[in-house]
Amino acid sequence: MGRKCFFTKQVLTKRLSIFLVAPLMVLQSMALAIPQPCAALTVEETVMKAMADEMDRSLKRLRLDGHSQPYYISYDSSETERFEVAASLGYLTGRSHTHWRTLEPTVRVGTYEFDNSKFYGDAPGTTGSSGLTIDNNYDAIRRKIWLTTDTDYKSAVELLEEKKAHFKRNNIDNKYNDFTKEEPDVSIGKPITLEVDEKAWSDRVRKLSAIFREYPHIQLSLVNFKTSVCNRSFVSSEGVRLVDPTEDWLLTIAASTQAKDGERIKDMEVMTGFKENELPPFEEMERKARDLAARLMLLQSLPVIEDYDGPVLFEGQAAAEFMEEIVCDKLASQPESLSADSISMRNNPLAEKIGKKILPRSLTIVDDPFIREYKGSRIFGGYNFDIQGVKAKRVVLVDKGVLKALCTDRSPTKFSDHSNGHSNGYYGSSSVVFITSDSKYSNQDLLARGKELAKDADLPYFLIARRLLDPNAAPMLQMPDSTSSSVVSSDSSSVLPRPIILVKHWVDSGKEEMVRGARFEPVTMRILKDFDMIGNEEQPILMGRAAENYTHLVCPNFIIKSMEVTKDTSTREKPPVLENPLTETKSN
Repeated sequence: MGRKCFFTKQVLTKRLSIFLVAPLMVLQSMALAIPQPCAALTVEETVMKAMADEMDRSLKRLRLDGHSQPYYISYDSSETERFEVAASLGYLTGRSHTHWRTLEPTVRVGTYEFDNSKFYGDAPGTTGSSGLTIDNNYDAIRRKIWLTTDTDYKSAVELLEEKKAHFKRNNIDNKYNDFTKEEPDVSIGKPITLEVDEKAWSDRVRKLSAIFREYPHIQLSLVNFKTSVCNRSFVSSEGVRLVDPTEDWLLTIAASTQAKDGERIKDMEVMTGFKENELPPFEEMERKARDLAARLMLLQSLPVIEDYDGPVLFEGQAAAEFMEEIVCDKLASQPESLSADSISMRNNPLAEKIGKKILPRSLTIVDDPFIREYKGSRIFGGYNFDIQGVKAKRVVLVDKGVLKALCTDRSPTKFSDHSNGHSNGYYGSSSVVFITSDSKYSNQDLLARGKELAKDADLPYFLIARRLLDPNAAPMLQMPDSTSSSVVSSDSSSVLPRPIILVKHWVDSGKEEMVRGARFEPVTMRILKDFDMIGNEEQPILMGRAAENYTHLVCPNFIIKSMEVTKDTSTREKPPVLENPLTETKSN
């Protein structure tokens, strides 16, 4: 959970498949193991030695006739132990304690200036992540490393030849090098083991899930707890040697209901920590579960919004979700890649705006993977070394509204010739982001400004968005008859998550009225010009990026001068024909 938390949403979808097949990989790798432990070495020492020895042999002797040897090799092995338990309505729906190890090799052929990367051709792909024996057996581990290295080297050679031919055929200049040279780090942390009271947590999860029996109009509810330790070992031909242990604790409470007109209404509460004692006490977990249930009951009875075009005040979690989707998700380098048909594979709308003003002068954005606490709150989502084994760095991305840098990996671009330790394995990615304001405006000032803007637009009210749907809620709470929304984003536009708590604030009376059934129309980067007023108080918000992956984003409240909000008709589905049987049981 911890090391993956800084991945982008797109990459996480690809990476999730690794964990879905993990049990199978474990069984396959265990079948290869010779049951003779290396008594003189610990597990981590055995893995590191096997990777280093095979890497040295490959660098010296791995070569196809007429082709180059590898100029760079790295091996990334993660040994993960996880306990997970889930329950619904007071009964366990699943419990598991798993243990697996993966290996991800990287083999580069050519030179730092021009190699087999950033090109998609007809050559077979690399092996990617695969299972590795969890037994402490040097021979079994090294044998798997040998086989995967051989496969990846052959693929790299074939792809490099395709790339050379493509560049020559199309008279393409190689504008930038393909791989940066970075100073290697050596950091050997102390491996950790998973220590968890499985019975105690199973009981807690069961008790939390039973709370929803008191709310029979809630159609689906789930409480899920998981904790894991990951001991990562990384070696590279440049001299990087890492043992980087991480520990994660995650509790999720999710539920959904349905309004009479068929709208699905869902929401969730998430609690995280790097240690067990960083999770809240059980009494707070119970309160969050009851608050969630009560919130859903209120939401299903609310009036439906009418179409709206005017100022929107974003507060708290909604403000953070806005900045994550519209800004932070794009503050990462995306080096251009080519395919055999000459189509560019990526486009970052902010890439050409470095040195230019993109946000109000009052805003500064810093990415800091090392922060673990902020104003008394625990911060989740940091890491020490990125996927490419580069030490993470604090990066000033936006300084007083001016874009200064992007989160980069080891792929040089027009604006970066070094990595700042933010690789997700495919390109750059943000981690823990701090959006700070030097504004002097209070929350009361924001409300007053919202009224002014509404009056100027001849509107009787303006909207306040306080909570948007966590991206993880949709897959967790999928109903048998659910259909996906037809609104999708593109390279030029973004779609904000559906608003969960959306309030009309009436200009004359100051009265607030909650509404439901809304969606934001897709927006482009042009929306950044519509920031009107920004508050002076930041708060850390836990953000869901994909399954199991959370990070904090620190953000102030703000007003967007004009946004289109419409009725979301794509989420209407027929309610169940019969009532929930728990309703009848309760009445009897």
